[in-house]
Amino acid sequence: MKKLNGKSVDVREMVLEDLAAVYALGEAVFTADKWPSLYRTWDEYEPVSLFLSDGQFCFVAERDGRLAGFALGSLIDKRNSAWSYGYLTWLAVDPGFKRGGVATRLIAAITDAFIDAGARMMIADTDADNAVAIRLFHKNGFLREERHVYLSKNLVQHPRYRGLRKKKEKDKEKEKPKVGLRGARSKKKP
Repeated sequence: MKKLNGKSVDVREMVLEDLAAVYALGEAVFTADKWPSLYRTWDEYEPVSLFLSDGQFCFVAERDGRLAGFALGSLIDKRNSAWSYGYLTWLAVDPGFKRGGVATRLIAAITDAFIDAGARMMIADTDADNAVAIRLFHKNGFLREERHVYLSKNLVQHPRYRGLRKKKEKDKEKEKPKVGLRGARSKKKP
């Protein structure tokens, strides 16, 4: 148990009741303005699907009942290969708990879980400009750094996109109820 500002931080396997707090911390940390080229999108399905499919690789760190951070991962079995890979998919620490060893403790917990499951290698990725995360991963034994290029294409300017958009707008207009003038009443002639 690591002490952070004199208080202990506990790391344990995630349980169902942790999902809301994990999602909220992820929403605060994985923002599009901070990481615009993040190729995975943080949404409510990320923690839920990883918890349901690979719950034994989902960990939380907490102090005094407050979420300090989380690590979510999955085991990847390569077809026609004896190798299994542990993939550390998401790692987040509440800014109030940074520099207290929380991330290192979470990495240690998920590493042990991957080893117990038979993984022969563990992989993690981060934005190439995230020097803090890269240093953290190096410090925790991730030594073989490889660069990947992620490309994006804005489809808003594509002619097909614009055509579908116009069609959807027309369809919406057709679905709107036709309403007469406000306050106007039809008077019956006597």
